[in-house]
Amino acid sequence: MHFKCNQKALSSFRQVVIQSRFAVGVTPRYDRGSNMGRASAAGMRKRSRGQAMTEFAIVAPILFFLLLGIFESGLLLFVVGTARFGAGEMARQESESGNAINADSASLDVLRRTAIGTTTLATVNEVDVYHLIEQANGTLTVDALKYNRYQLNGTPIGAILWPSSTRNVVNGQSDFLGVTVHYQYNWKTGVFLANSPLVLQTTFEIRLEPQTY
Repeated sequence: MHFKCNQKALSSFRQVVIQSRFAVGVTPRYDRGSNMGRASAAGMRKRSRGQAMTEFAIVAPILFFLLLGIFESGLLLFVVGTARFGAGEMARQESESGNAINADSASLDVLRRTAIGTTTLATVNEVDVYHLIEQANGTLTVDALKYNRYQLNGTPIGAILWPSSTRNVVNGQSDFLGVTVHYQYNWKTGVFLANSPLVLQTTFEIRLEPQTY
């Protein structure tokens, strides 16, 4: 009997709740699975996508600039490394050639065959071959009176002030020689980093191998 009374009370309560939900002046409430709930979730997803696109539009230029910088830095490091290697190879050829008549032309030919002489990433503007004076403290200074300047193809720039045939190759007295390669790196992304080429130079110093004892 008690159970039947509870059932009747529960049924009456449900009727009151249903009537109150749809009564005049009462705002209806919907469950999460209703159409209004699904529409609200769809709107939130659209707003989330719009926010993601806005964030990407802000970050993309910065990321693009960083990628260009990494790419450009790699090319620049390659050019600098090849220029150093080329200057070293040329200086070693000068040391081996000693006072041969074609010492400078032979060394320039070696430089042209290295990466700095064949790459299109950089342009060699000038190659200098000059005498170095050894000071009392062991340092080397440039002798401006014995200074040869060349284009990469071997054409002299001005007068030849230090003919290779006059170089000292006596054991213990052989000359010190310097090689300087002047080159420029042409920016591949110049619009973003720089408008003008980057002018650089690299130097290698060596002593001529003695050929007279």
